[in-house]
Amino acid sequence: MEESLLQILSRYISPRAAEGLVAKAVAQRSPRTPEAWAQAIEEAVWPELTRLLPFREMPPELKALVRELKSLSVPEVDTEAQEEEGEEALQEAVDLEDPAARQALARRLARLEGVTGVMVVGSEGKEELFAGEPVPLHLAHLLLLRQGYGVFYAVLEKSVVVLRPLAQGYVGLVARKESNIGRLLHALRRLVSVAEVGG
Repeated sequence: MEESLLQILSRYISPRAAEGLVAKAVAQRSPRTPEAWAQAIEEAVWPELTRLLPFREMPPELKALVRELKSLSVPEVDTEAQEEEGEEALQEAVDLEDPAARQALARRLARLEGVTGVMVVGSEGKEELFAGEPVPLHLAHLLLLRQGYGVFYAVLEKSVVVLRPLAQGYVGLVARKESNIGRLLHALRRLVSVAEVGG
Protein backbone atom coordinates (compact mmCIF):
# COMPACT_ATOMS: atom_id res chain seq x y z
CA MET A 1 0.00 0.00 0.00
CA GLU A 2 2.76 2.37 1.00
CA GLU A 3 4.68 1.51 -2.18
CA SER A 4 1.66 2.18 -4.45
CA LEU A 5 1.10 5.52 -2.72
CA LEU A 6 4.77 6.51 -3.12
CA GLN A 7 4.69 5.63 -6.83
CA ILE A 8 1.65 7.86 -7.38
CA LEU A 9 3.02 10.78 -5.37
CA SER A 10 6.39 10.54 -7.14
CA ARG A 11 4.65 11.53 -10.39
CA TYR A 12 3.88 14.94 -8.90
CA ILE A 13 6.61 15.60 -6.34
CA SER A 14 10.17 14.34 -5.86
CA PRO A 15 10.55 10.78 -4.48
CA ARG A 16 12.19 12.25 -1.38
CA ALA A 17 9.29 14.65 -0.76
CA ALA A 18 6.84 11.78 -1.36
CA GLU A 19 8.63 9.62 1.23
CA GLY A 20 8.56 12.45 3.76
CA LEU A 21 4.87 13.09 3.17
CA VAL A 22 3.93 9.41 3.57
CA ALA A 23 6.20 8.96 6.61
CA LYS A 24 4.49 11.93 8.29
CA ALA A 25 1.00 10.53 7.58
CA VAL A 26 1.99 7.04 8.81
CA ALA A 27 3.57 8.45 12.00
CA GLN A 28 0.39 10.39 12.79
CA ARG A 29 -2.06 7.55 12.15
CA SER A 30 -0.28 4.16 12.00
CA PRO A 31 -2.67 2.76 9.35
CA ARG A 32 -2.86 -1.03 9.40
CA THR A 33 -5.96 -1.74 7.33
CA PRO A 34 -6.98 -0.65 3.81
CA GLU A 35 -9.70 1.55 5.33
CA ALA A 36 -7.19 3.24 7.63
CA TRP A 37 -4.87 3.83 4.66
CA ALA A 38 -7.72 5.37 2.65
CA GLN A 39 -8.49 7.67 5.57
CA ALA A 40 -4.82 8.62 5.99
CA ILE A 41 -4.60 9.52 2.29
CA GLU A 42 -7.77 11.63 2.39
CA GLU A 43 -7.13 13.37 5.71
CA ALA A 44 -3.33 13.63 5.94
CA VAL A 45 -1.63 13.06 2.58
CA TRP A 46 -4.06 14.92 0.30
CA PRO A 47 -4.25 18.18 2.36
CA GLU A 48 -0.44 18.21 2.52
CA LEU A 49 -0.21 17.66 -1.23
CA THR A 50 -2.53 20.65 -1.89
CA ARG A 51 -0.16 22.83 0.14
CA LEU A 52 2.73 21.81 -2.10
CA LEU A 53 0.94 21.98 -5.47
CA PRO A 54 -2.10 23.94 -6.71
CA PHE A 55 -4.47 20.96 -7.10
CA ARG A 56 -8.20 21.67 -7.37
CA GLU A 57 -9.13 18.04 -6.96
CA MET A 58 -7.42 14.77 -6.12
CA PRO A 59 -5.39 13.28 -9.02
CA PRO A 60 -7.19 10.35 -10.73
CA GLU A 61 -4.57 7.78 -9.68
CA LEU A 62 -4.81 8.83 -6.04
CA LYS A 63 -8.61 8.83 -6.23
CA ALA A 64 -8.52 5.32 -7.72
CA LEU A 65 -6.19 4.09 -4.94
CA VAL A 66 -8.51 5.48 -2.24
CA ARG A 67 -11.50 3.85 -3.96
CA GLU A 68 -9.67 0.50 -4.18
CA LEU A 69 -8.63 0.64 -0.52
CA LYS A 70 -12.20 1.41 0.58
CA SER A 71 -13.53 -1.50 -1.47
CA LEU A 72 -11.07 -3.83 0.31
CA SER A 73 -12.14 -2.74 3.77
CA VAL A 74 -13.29 -5.51 6.02
CA PRO A 75 -15.87 -4.77 8.75
CA GLU A 76 -13.40 -5.68 11.49
CA VAL A 77 -15.56 -4.60 14.43
CA ASP A 78 -18.52 -6.70 13.30
CA THR A 79 -16.34 -9.75 12.72
CA GLU A 80 -14.70 -9.37 16.13
CA ALA A 81 -18.06 -8.92 17.85
CA GLN A 82 -19.41 -12.07 16.21
CA GLU A 83 -16.33 -14.02 17.17
CA GLU A 84 -16.41 -12.83 20.76
CA GLU A 85 -19.99 -14.07 21.16
CA GLY A 86 -18.94 -17.67 20.60
CA GLU A 87 -15.24 -17.24 21.22
CA GLU A 88 -14.69 -20.46 23.13
CA ALA A 89 -16.54 -22.55 20.54
CA LEU A 90 -14.60 -20.93 17.71
CA GLN A 91 -11.11 -21.13 19.20
CA GLU A 92 -8.72 -23.85 18.12
CA ALA A 93 -5.69 -24.62 20.26
CA VAL A 94 -2.53 -25.29 18.24
CA ASP A 95 0.96 -26.37 19.29
CA LEU A 96 3.54 -24.71 17.04
CA GLU A 97 6.37 -26.61 18.76
CA ASP A 98 5.03 -30.02 17.67
CA PRO A 99 6.27 -30.83 14.13
CA ALA A 100 3.25 -33.06 13.37
CA ALA A 101 0.81 -30.37 14.59
CA ARG A 102 2.62 -27.71 12.51
CA GLN A 103 2.41 -29.90 9.42
CA ALA A 104 -1.27 -30.73 9.93
CA LEU A 105 -2.17 -27.05 10.46
CA ALA A 106 -0.18 -25.95 7.39
CA ARG A 107 -1.89 -28.57 5.20
CA ARG A 108 -5.34 -27.59 6.46
CA LEU A 109 -4.75 -23.84 5.94
CA ALA A 110 -3.34 -24.52 2.46
CA ARG A 111 -6.76 -25.92 1.49
CA LEU A 112 -8.51 -22.60 2.18
CA GLU A 113 -9.91 -21.01 -0.96
CA GLY A 114 -7.37 -18.81 -2.77
CA VAL A 115 -4.40 -19.70 -0.51
CA THR A 116 -1.13 -20.12 -2.42
CA GLY A 117 1.29 -20.26 0.52
CA VAL A 118 1.37 -21.11 4.23
CA MET A 119 4.02 -20.68 6.93
CA VAL A 120 3.57 -22.19 10.38
CA VAL A 121 6.55 -21.15 12.52
CA GLY A 122 7.44 -22.14 16.07
CA SER A 123 10.60 -21.41 18.05
CA GLU A 124 11.94 -24.91 17.30
CA GLY A 125 11.04 -25.24 13.63
CA LYS A 126 8.71 -24.34 10.79
CA GLU A 127 6.48 -25.81 8.11
CA GLU A 128 6.29 -24.08 4.70
CA LEU A 129 3.92 -24.87 1.87
CA PHE A 130 4.08 -22.63 -1.23
CA ALA A 131 2.55 -23.26 -4.65
CA GLY A 132 5.25 -21.11 -6.25
CA GLU A 133 8.15 -19.00 -5.04
CA PRO A 134 8.18 -18.75 -1.18
CA VAL A 135 7.30 -15.32 0.19
CA PRO A 136 9.62 -14.09 2.99
CA LEU A 137 7.10 -13.38 5.76
CA HIS A 138 9.53 -13.52 8.69
CA LEU A 139 10.80 -9.95 8.32
CA ALA A 140 7.24 -8.58 8.20
CA HIS A 141 6.40 -10.56 11.35
CA LEU A 142 9.44 -9.20 13.23
CA LEU A 143 8.64 -5.59 12.24
CA LEU A 144 4.99 -5.96 13.27
CA LEU A 145 5.93 -7.70 16.51
CA ARG A 146 7.46 -4.43 17.72
CA GLN A 147 4.02 -2.82 17.42
CA GLY A 148 2.36 -5.70 19.26
CA TYR A 149 0.00 -6.81 16.49
CA GLY A 150 -2.83 -9.35 16.85
CA VAL A 151 -3.70 -10.06 13.21
CA PHE A 152 -2.31 -8.21 10.21
CA TYR A 153 -3.12 -8.23 6.53
CA ALA A 154 -1.82 -6.35 3.52
CA VAL A 155 -2.99 -6.27 -0.07
CA LEU A 156 -0.02 -6.42 -2.41
CA GLU A 157 0.08 -6.05 -6.19
CA LYS A 158 -1.00 -9.62 -6.95
CA SER A 159 -1.66 -11.19 -3.56
CA VAL A 160 -2.87 -10.81 0.01
CA VAL A 161 -0.69 -11.55 3.04
CA VAL A 162 -2.20 -12.40 6.45
CA LEU A 163 -0.13 -12.86 9.63
CA ARG A 164 -1.05 -13.98 13.15
CA PRO A 165 1.47 -14.17 16.04
CA LEU A 166 1.10 -17.23 18.29
CA ALA A 167 3.22 -17.93 21.39
CA GLN A 168 6.88 -17.78 20.24
CA GLY A 169 6.02 -18.08 16.55
CA TYR A 170 3.44 -17.11 13.97
CA VAL A 171 1.16 -18.35 11.21
CA GLY A 172 1.26 -16.65 7.81
CA LEU A 173 -0.87 -17.01 4.68
CA VAL A 174 -0.36 -15.78 1.14
CA ALA A 175 -3.46 -15.80 -1.05
CA ARG A 176 -4.66 -14.55 -4.40
CA LYS A 177 -5.71 -10.89 -4.43
CA GLU A 178 -9.38 -11.69 -5.09
CA SER A 179 -9.58 -14.03 -2.06
CA ASN A 180 -12.12 -13.42 0.71
CA ILE A 181 -9.95 -11.54 3.24
CA GLY A 182 -12.61 -11.81 5.96
CA ARG A 183 -12.52 -15.62 5.73
CA LEU A 184 -8.72 -15.70 5.92
CA LEU A 185 -8.70 -13.38 8.94
CA HIS A 186 -11.35 -15.52 10.63
CA ALA A 187 -9.31 -18.69 10.02
CA LEU A 188 -6.26 -17.17 11.76
CA ARG A 189 -8.10 -15.27 14.50
CA ARG A 190 -9.60 -18.47 15.87
CA LEU A 191 -6.16 -20.02 16.42
CA VAL A 192 -4.75 -19.84 19.96
CA SER A 193 -1.58 -21.40 21.31
CA VAL A 194 -1.82 -24.46 23.54
CA ALA A 195 0.17 -22.50 26.15
CA GLU A 196 -2.56 -19.80 26.32
CA VAL A 197 -5.35 -22.35 26.74
CA GLY A 198 -3.38 -24.34 29.31
CA GLY A 199 -2.44 -21.16 31.22
